Amino acid sequence: MLSRLGLFVAAVLLLPLLARLLADALPDWLAAEPMPLAPLGWALVTAVLLLFLADWLLGLRGGQRLLRLQRYYYLALAVASALLGWLLAYLNVFAESWLIPAGHDVTGSLLQTLLFALTAPAVLLLRAALGRSAPLLKVLAGWPAPRFASREFFTLALLALALLGLTVGSVWPGSGLLWTAPLLLLAGLQGLWHESSIFDGLARGDWGRLLTAALAGLIVGNLLTYAFTLGGGHLILQVSFAYVQPGFALFGLLCLQLGDVIAEAWRGKTRAELFPKKPFPVSVVVKK
Repeated sequence: MLSRLGLFVAAVLLLPLLARLLADALPDWLAAEPMPLAPLGWALVTAVLLLFLADWLLGLRGGQRLLRLQRYYYLALAVASALLGWLLAYLNVFAESWLIPAGHDVTGSLLQTLLFALTAPAVLLLRAALGRSAPLLKVLAGWPAPRFASREFFTLALLALALLGLTVGSVWPGSGLLWTAPLLLLAGLQGLWHESSIFDGLARGDWGRLLTAALAGLIVGNLLTYAFTLGGGHLILQVSFAYVQPGFALFGLLCLQLGDVIAEAWRGKTRAELFPKKPFPVSVVVKK
């Protein structure tokens, strides 16, 4: 798991920068005045409410509250989500899909890190809550199963498209290739290590997992954006609204794939290893 995440981070950081160096078109790194804390605070409160609301919905009708049941998994996911958020902000320096006319001070950076850390857990908890909706699952059932080539060819195709997005996409921001690259790269690395990716279920006609993740990404992305602007934040979109919504859906899929990578640390363990029993508080001595 760590090796895959390390390669993922290194590729996202280095390849766009190398492509811009070769094109002699480095981005502008100048920072503006520090961002006011109110917009970040509103977005952070919204993320916390979304997180616990989705967890509460999961607990209805005898369901499991995943934040309590899988708290270590969600803590690990939060750390990875914080890193992912800063990586996407770094890629936006090359893509310039949105502009925020403000820089970062220490307090603002901490709040933004907390916001990033809550985003992927909120998306996955909301996806799980949506996955319990029988009417929604009924709509998603019975979709056709696409036929892919061999698994090896599919993995190489994902990696090739990811490398293309991180290099050509950083020099040609209007193509949108740069934003598809993180998901394709992470899924391709999973295939390279002979682990499952989020696309494997499509061969069985399982569209529900992907579409509920995309829907969760849409909901979380729009609500956090609205909360940020409601708090007085200035967000300048450099792309049309028609491109923003697929971007939020793509982010939901990226969170799902990241969650699958993090979950590998818990795969193959017994229930006793995951939930160790507490020692009996009173020692019992049995005499023969």
